[in-house]
Amino acid sequence: MIKHLLILTTYGQIFYSQEFEKTEQTVDVALTGGLMSAIYSMTSETQKENISEFELVTSRIIFQEEDQDLLFVLTVDKRMDIKDTNEILKAISKRFFEKHGELRIDGLILTDFEKDATEIIYKKLWYLNTQDRKFRVWDYLATIFVTLALCWYSLLLFGSPQIVGMPEFGIKTFVWESLLQRIDDPGGFILQLLFLVAVIAVPAVGIYLLFKFTHVKDIFRFPRDYLSRPSRASYSELLPNYFLLTILVSFLIYVSFMAFGGGYFSELTVYPLYAGGLYSDLNQPFDLGNIGASIQVSDIGDQVLIGTTSWLTWVFAFPLIYSLLIGEKKWLRIYKNSVFIASITIFILIICYIFAGVKYLEAVGFHPKDPATFRTEQHLLNFQLLSTIPLNIFFYGFLLFLGIGVNKVSPSKTRIPSVIALGIGIYSTLIIQRLIFFALVAPA
Repeated sequence: MIKHLLILTTYGQIFYSQEFEKTEQTVDVALTGGLMSAIYSMTSETQKENISEFELVTSRIIFQEEDQDLLFVLTVDKRMDIKDTNEILKAISKRFFEKHGELRIDGLILTDFEKDATEIIYKKLWYLNTQDRKFRVWDYLATIFVTLALCWYSLLLFGSPQIVGMPEFGIKTFVWESLLQRIDDPGGFILQLLFLVAVIAVPAVGIYLLFKFTHVKDIFRFPRDYLSRPSRASYSELLPNYFLLTILVSFLIYVSFMAFGGGYFSELTVYPLYAGGLYSDLNQPFDLGNIGASIQVSDIGDQVLIGTTSWLTWVFAFPLIYSLLIGEKKWLRIYKNSVFIASITIFILIICYIFAGVKYLEAVGFHPKDPATFRTEQHLLNFQLLSTIPLNIFFYGFLLFLGIGVNKVSPSKTRIPSVIALGIGIYSTLIIQRLIFFALVAPA
């Protein structure tokens, strides 16, 4: 992502140069420095203001002038996040002034600043280090363990769904009531308390240790960085294939929120096409003895059906449509990166499920398990403010993050602009979802 760093004076004296991207031809540092200082001086004199950057076809050159006529020039990939670029440039200039701020010797080109520059860049763009890592089965296993632990906590927080033949489970029954049952038995109470501490605290301790001693943290670290700034999606091409384990992570966590959180999220998918199709029989439990019928009539079957279908279409169908539309020759690489970004963005939809979940609606005073009452409540202003509006905000936020991220993966190579390709991909995916939901749910 970073191609070249150049430190020089505004009148062309070069102090430092470093290449970060291997090229077939060697760059003439003296010629490059002269050109950069000339461009900078020309714009300052003719336009009466300093140039901050200019763009090439695939690159962006960033200028930053500091005190004492020092000029820091960074050439980066055009898709790279501009804020990250500026932060790196500021950190490099600060470190340079700390070590060599007073240097003014004609003809001197520094060689001992490479360690500092490399440290700053790799600390900010930690993704660059991941490509050299070897395959480690332990990292895969650790990631799966952490994911299952997160699913366990969502089960504990939201409780188990209604399943025939299984007792109710949740914080109330698992923690509070189990302790109250042993309040008259000090020994039993202490043992039960220790048991609860173990099953609740041990997974947390395990997550902490795995994050500290394995590379599992990076599987979650990049999604955090991307969600904090979607324009970092272009860094996905720097990641090795084992980061695709994020797809499995997103699926397990996503489905756990669907099942345990009681989400139904059909407002923006099948509901406009088949009114009421997924709201009927919300009070029906899932029967393990008759799975085929339960999928058709229970709320859990509908939730898992909606969740799995929407996850599959957003994570796989949408990237495929987009990749083919932009005409990238190496479409498989673009498809892989788009799938990776979609699997990260899907975490925003989890928040949608929280606002649309049966248990959330019950907590804020609605009655989703009573179809007659719930249909009336859906027309109330309170329902719009507490459920529908937040649901739509996060759904369209999901589309925004998805669009910004995928658009950063690769520029369009066809006459179809990236924005148009995104729109076609999004609407095509929604159509596919509705057709699948209609085919599976409508007959019920």
